Amino acid sequence: MKKILLAMAVVVLSASVAFAATTSQQPYGQDNVGPNSQQYHSYDGLICTDCHTLHNSEDGAASAISAAYGNTNGNGHLLYRGDITDMCLSCHKEGQNTSATAALPSVVNSGWVAPIVMTLDGVDKANMSMPAGDFYYSNADPKKGHNPAFTYDVTAMPAAATSLFMAGDPTLGSTPPGNQGSWTEKEWSCHSCHGMHQRFSPTYTAWRQVKRKVNNIVHTGCDQTVGTVDATGYCDAAKVGTTAAGYEAIKSNSRGYIDPATLAYNATRADLNPNEGASLWADESDTNKNVYRGGFSSFCSTCHGNFHGGNGETRTTANANTIAAVSGTKTEWVKHPTNVKMNEANSSYGITTYTKQVSNQQSTSPNPVGYDWKYPLVQPDADFTVAVTAGSAADPLTAIGDDRIMCLTCHKAHASQFENMTRWDTNAHSFIEDGMTDPATGAVWAGGDNPAFGCGKCHQKGGARAFVKSF
Repeated sequence: MKKILLAMAVVVLSASVAFAATTSQQPYGQDNVGPNSQQYHSYDGLICTDCHTLHNSEDGAASAISAAYGNTNGNGHLLYRGDITDMCLSCHKEGQNTSATAALPSVVNSGWVAPIVMTLDGVDKANMSMPAGDFYYSNADPKKGHNPAFTYDVTAMPAAATSLFMAGDPTLGSTPPGNQGSWTEKEWSCHSCHGMHQRFSPTYTAWRQVKRKVNNIVHTGCDQTVGTVDATGYCDAAKVGTTAAGYEAIKSNSRGYIDPATLAYNATRADLNPNEGASLWADESDTNKNVYRGGFSSFCSTCHGNFHGGNGETRTTANANTIAAVSGTKTEWVKHPTNVKMNEANSSYGITTYTKQVSNQQSTSPNPVGYDWKYPLVQPDADFTVAVTAGSAADPLTAIGDDRIMCLTCHKAHASQFENMTRWDTNAHSFIEDGMTDPATGAVWAGGDNPAFGCGKCHQKGGARAFVKSF
């Protein structure tokens, strides 16, 4: 009988699943020598037959799941499912995230529970964190998030979505918007952004196992000081390629590091500070949040480069194409800035408005004066002031001028209930509470307080009495 612990993950989620402790070290290939890290998808946590079949046969019969994809001779990569995203969602979709109900053959109930990235109804589950958002929304409306529904084809992108779980975007298909005309991938699946086998390797970072090379661009370099990669040779550029100019390392670490001297697994960053990924087994909050240290806008820009402004992209002043060139000069952005410090010289907005104490007109709910997990910023790595396990919204010292705005300040990584996977409804009239009448349409707003003050987080136009909701 095959014993499984956790099946293939949509690894933007990093579950801390405990296994029986052992001190033995087992090799898993040339680059995979390591100890028991007590987490799935890692070294001795890997169980090949959780996801793969060796001969497309079980008990003398061909895999029935292959036929669902029209693959009568078996699935690519010897997978139990014919689509990579479906392989991941087989254990990371609500209702299928336990070994008793997983949509995989030969799965026995061994008691594990996988974190979910797609709910059945779009409702946040108690005692479970989904910091990247919920694929439920993009599956219901492709405008609300990513739609990784296209599995790799050896010649070109498939003409139609191959996933049975995820609906493809009928307008964009598999081509990312804001692309710079260099879309080189032949798939658009969970694997486009995440790896599934190793946590430390030439190709994966330690942050949710995101890939260091996306769309043929090495977007993140090696940074051993925080445990981004193992220090046993994984910084060798020959293994993954040289980091492209203008891109930076992802310094946040959600999963610990491997001691290069002893090969022992340590459940902290390499600098011994706490890991910075939210626990997926508790509600997301100020005390349980992702803390971002860099590289995330670089990661997004590998596919959406034309959306970015700053770090070399042109403003409306002649030759003002670098931060240094515009220092002391009034300029205007033609694209929303990313990866730019919140205290940039001559900026009309930024950290001073992000942290400004603004009261709600209908209540006394304040705007947090510190780091706001609902609108995360890139924190400087040199100053570990934002603690994952301690409250910081009320502490002004946890939001500083060296913080940088990034893509995830305004967007969820997977999907949200709003178009373009934004963190608030950009199509709504701002500052309308539940039960209030929209003056433009005459309709009564229902469904909870409208969180459309997202732009006002940094661009407050109403002074000290601006309408700001705490949600």
